[in-house]
Amino acid sequence: MWDALDGGVRAGPRATARLFGVLLFQLLLVPSAPGGIAIEGVEHKKVYADRVSFLVRSEAGFDYTVRLNDEPVATDTTIVVDQPEYYELSVRRHRQGSREEEGRWVQFIVRATDRKNSEWGLPRWTPYPTIASAAAEFAGATLEIVTPAQYPLGLEIPVVARVRDPSGSRLGVNGVVTADGFEGHPLRLFRGVGSVFLPAASQPATIAYEARINSLWSSKAIAIEPSTTWQTVSGNISGSVAWPENARVRVTGMLRIASGATLTIGGGSIVMVDPDVEIAVDGRIVVEGTHQQPVVFTCQDRKAPWGGFVFKTGSSRGEFTGAILTGSGADPDWFDHHPGHGPSHRHNQCVFYLSDGAHVALTDCFLVENDGQAGHGEDAYLTMTRCLVQRCITAGQYNGGAVTLEGCALIEFPAATAPFADDDNDALYLTGGAHALQDCLIGWALDDGIDAGSGAAGSVDVRHCWFESIYHEAMAWSEPRVATVTDTVALNCGQGIECGFGNPEVDAVHCLSTANLVGARFGDNYDWDYDGFLTVRDSLLLFNNRDVWGRAWDDWTVHLSQMDIRDNYISIADADFPENRAWDPQADPNQADELATFLPTTGAVVGVGLATFDDAIDPASAAKRIPVRLSRFTTHPVSVEYTIDAAGAEPSHGILHFLPGATVQHIPLPAGPNPCTIHVTLSDPVNAELTGRRTIAVQGECRTTAPRIRGAED
Repeated sequence: MWDALDGGVRAGPRATARLFGVLLFQLLLVPSAPGGIAIEGVEHKKVYADRVSFLVRSEAGFDYTVRLNDEPVATDTTIVVDQPEYYELSVRRHRQGSREEEGRWVQFIVRATDRKNSEWGLPRWTPYPTIASAAAEFAGATLEIVTPAQYPLGLEIPVVARVRDPSGSRLGVNGVVTADGFEGHPLRLFRGVGSVFLPAASQPATIAYEARINSLWSSKAIAIEPSTTWQTVSGNISGSVAWPENARVRVTGMLRIASGATLTIGGGSIVMVDPDVEIAVDGRIVVEGTHQQPVVFTCQDRKAPWGGFVFKTGSSRGEFTGAILTGSGADPDWFDHHPGHGPSHRHNQCVFYLSDGAHVALTDCFLVENDGQAGHGEDAYLTMTRCLVQRCITAGQYNGGAVTLEGCALIEFPAATAPFADDDNDALYLTGGAHALQDCLIGWALDDGIDAGSGAAGSVDVRHCWFESIYHEAMAWSEPRVATVTDTVALNCGQGIECGFGNPEVDAVHCLSTANLVGARFGDNYDWDYDGFLTVRDSLLLFNNRDVWGRAWDDWTVHLSQMDIRDNYISIADADFPENRAWDPQADPNQADELATFLPTTGAVVGVGLATFDDAIDPASAAKRIPVRLSRFTTHPVSVEYTIDAAGAEPSHGILHFLPGATVQHIPLPAGPNPCTIHVTLSDPVNAELTGRRTIAVQGECRTTAPRIRGAED
């Protein structure tokens, strides 16, 4: 926001500065002669930390027009700008009684220092909380629970849940799986997948885990062993060694599978690894778990994690099926302590380290609750099919080689509820090589979804993937990268598709980028070189704060010659990108059909709720209005009524309307007495079900809300 200190005027910046006409633009670029327009406090093309103030001094005999991001501000008044954003200050003055005009145009950025250098020119962005899916979204689905059939005393019990549609694919629903007797350990689903740990059993028994969500139900029996005899191992394995089904093995020291040797582990086995201990594979390891009899790699106490697997020769091979891997990542500075193992944005130890041509394949595996990274590769080859990576520092960095993911979910890095930290918590970091992702879910990360940034040239192919709730870029393409993105969704992220620094070639076809700060972006958050090219075609760029943005900080201009944005639907017509169509499904109902191929679930009814993290908020947050979010976008219009009860005033009512494709709207709060308490309540949804928070309190001092600022999905 910016405040006029003298006059008590409060105004809000436009998140998207409107383009000036060509004639006006040229006029404003004309510098003032000495003694001309006086602007104090801000300089052209400068970045300010947290706040800056400026003043435009008037001169007798002139009429002035002053606008900041296309909103009027006064002359001779100190204006404080303290919200992070890109700003354009335009000043025109006309000499009274003549045709003489002159102008000045100043570009500047206010940067939030708590976000460090991660968000130049962007408002501070925190993804909205997830809203549970409506009961109708679960129709025809099945709930699958994976957990050990037998388990030792004293170890926390891993539970994985997946919701599948009739074809067997992951169904993109949100919600909480509950079970009687484990009310304190709910399992949260993120677009159809999630995990939780049940407390360690203290006595032998058979645990009945009766999982429920909406109309879905699944039952699992977990037999807790009265006693467990552990086979202790360490040292070298040579030849062919088999640990049979339901083996109980404790790895007490460094274990190495020698070149030419094979270790086979049968289904239902539990492998407990002592703190800091690694398993090195120079030969071959084969894990033969199933959904009914998973193999579990864990530690006695997850507060004292084990090390990880190391595959670092051309003969290293890993074939893991039906495995749960947890409690790894003992060394937070593993890469510092192991020089020569490759560059890594994060130095934490990995569940899987691969290098020098090693091959590892994971099928139906679950890497959950690990202290470090899920993986790291140096010219190695990783294939993951229908796997879950959840609550790690990052899913890993892979330099060269090839990563191939199909039907996987990479979520929570490090956790959905973790406070923001600019600490490279990417879901996946890729450089060099040739990488491919298909039918994957990637989200709830504190940095990027896929960051293909600094490093050697390579390619990444993304097909039919879903990115959600990511602080920065869903897909950040940089350096000499060839990135192809097809049939993919970016939702509730800082930026959807980004063509960043260096010279990436980004080609996005038939994608949906909605409810983000920026739908498609050429440029990045640095003053580096931008020599790439961004193409977006046959896509939907809808209800973003900026649907398309091409301004880069090498020269602060919109790089139109390096963007081909055409044959798309966008929310608001943009003169820079005229070869696109306006999204107006009310005038043309057939437009809504364009959304159908992107829907994560079927059915006309969706979930709706107040999109706040707490039941009560302070007035400063309320001044930005109260967000309401749907569980997903839909091809049908949705509405929900709201009631505002303010102390000492009659209740007021209103209706929020969601067009097809929209997922967020805001309830404007009225002015109230000071102090006051306001209660906001949702009711009477149409084509929706109240599945999220229904009531919120605004407590403390209340104040008049700022003029409307266009935000995501207004």
